[in-house]
Amino acid sequence: MPDIAFWNKCNNKCVMCTNEGGFALNDSAHYALRPQIEKLERWLKGQGKVYLKNDDKPDFVSLTGGEPTIHPDFFRLLAYFRLRLPGTGITLLSNGRTFADKEFARRFLKVAAPPFAVAVPVHAPAAALHDRIAGVRGAFRQTLAGLDNLFSGDGKVELEIRLVLHRLNIKSFSRLLAFLLARYPDPRRYRVTAIHYEIEGMSLANHRRLALRLKESAAALGAALPLIKRFKDFRLYHFPRCLVRPELRRLCWVTLPPEDRVYTAKCKGCRARRGCLGLMAEYHKAFGDGELRRL
Repeated sequence: MPDIAFWNKCNNKCVMCTNEGGFALNDSAHYALRPQIEKLERWLKGQGKVYLKNDDKPDFVSLTGGEPTIHPDFFRLLAYFRLRLPGTGITLLSNGRTFADKEFARRFLKVAAPPFAVAVPVHAPAAALHDRIAGVRGAFRQTLAGLDNLFSGDGKVELEIRLVLHRLNIKSFSRLLAFLLARYPDPRRYRVTAIHYEIEGMSLANHRRLALRLKESAAALGAALPLIKRFKDFRLYHFPRCLVRPELRRLCWVTLPPEDRVYTAKCKGCRARRGCLGLMAEYHKAFGDGELRRL
């Protein structure tokens, strides 16, 4: 799953963004139409390491940013990726705000031929907190309008709602799940992914505000179990299996490359080791492994 930075600018200023502040200051010419096409062609031909993350994973592609949808050649570039990667799963990571434009959403749904997914984060069940985390007033309203327009499609594009958990929003986690079920009452039409935040980029710079231990995050998941069970497809990213309730362990996914994961002495001989993420490397540096327990 190569992570491809589609564009280096963003219309949000999320406090837990994994990009460093200087990323948006890079020369955007490096992400223009022609350079992006040239990089993709080099990758397809196996001409050395092209992308920084998961370059050797060809099963599906993740288009990230910045905010990909504000790329000046978004539709041309997206159409080219779809043409050159037929049958390959593509996931677009977006804050969803651009899709508030109905015509933009309509064009996107036409170009994004399956297998294609859009992952949009919702930070809180109300505007004040969501906008505080996103760093832009009005972001909550636009993100929800964007999701509404994406839901108006024929269902061929998969929709994923991501919940990035940290100190600012962990107390509202159950309310956020209830909000989603009320607004989008057919959970067969989308999946939800709860993600313990990564300590890098702006989330590292804002770590004092965001710092949240996995055991606290896991406790919030456990308290919300009745709500979680109502979703058809619910996933957990960045959680060691030993820290979540037994009913939730099958929902844990390993999505980080080996160099970003740590297995400590406590993991040796653990019955849940197979298919377990272990600890995020940066989390281990910040908090150690005191929370882990051998199953």
